[in-house]
Amino acid sequence: MWATDHVVMPEELREPYGQLLEPFVTMAYIASRTQKLKVGTSCLVLPQRNPILVAKQAATLDSFSNGRVVLGLGAGWAEMEFGYLNADFRRRGRVMDESIRLMKTLWKDDVIRFKGEFFQVEDALFLPKPAHGDIPVWIGGNGRTAVRRAAAMGDGWHPVGTDVEGFAEGARRIRESGRHIALSVRMTTDVRKKREAYVGTNNEKRVAVSGSAAEIRKQIDAYAQAGLEYYCASINHPAASEIVADLRKFASEVIGSYS
Repeated sequence: MWATDHVVMPEELREPYGQLLEPFVTMAYIASRTQKLKVGTSCLVLPQRNPILVAKQAATLDSFSNGRVVLGLGAGWAEMEFGYLNADFRRRGRVMDESIRLMKTLWKDDVIRFKGEFFQVEDALFLPKPAHGDIPVWIGGNGRTAVRRAAAMGDGWHPVGTDVEGFAEGARRIRESGRHIALSVRMTTDVRKKREAYVGTNNEKRVAVSGSAAEIRKQIDAYAQAGLEYYCASINHPAASEIVADLRKFASEVIGSYS
């Protein structure tokens, strides 16, 4: 189960961001009502949050859930949101890279000694540690910078709405780096009708996986041939009952066909 993240957005972006729930609270609620289901962020906008607090929240949830957390992280694109939160939009990439290094240090070291450009922690204690010693960090983003970041420091790459060609190119670059990390994708998934490619709110071209069950399976298989390991279906409608109905159809007609 994936929860996405926007804290406070400009009014003109009411759709699709007006009703987002805070991801850590959402994941904690879901994890408390399940036994095996993994929970993750797709994706948490890390540079506009304090990484020490994020590391604490993630490690706490991972401890309670016995290691069921996957932390998808993105650099962010909504400049006005950064402004509302008094975060540095222009340096968000550098802040994100250092934040990831700091969080991994917090999760692993007994005594924390970290000196960076933006964060300094000296002779500190950080508990709890993750249930199994670490938390998988999947790097969100479709472009070359995100691919490089995933290859350098991620445990996975998690683009959103990228076409098969773009996914295959990113997967190829990661394989050439010599690292073996998880390859995933989050796609708008429509089991009712065929959708055309569109431009997202961050002005990136996005494609959807859509159509009949056979058409959806064919599209997912194309990503799998390019290296896909994890498919995140994003199903959105105004009413929860509509989402549940489409989830049931996706589960029975698409997921069920692979079993």
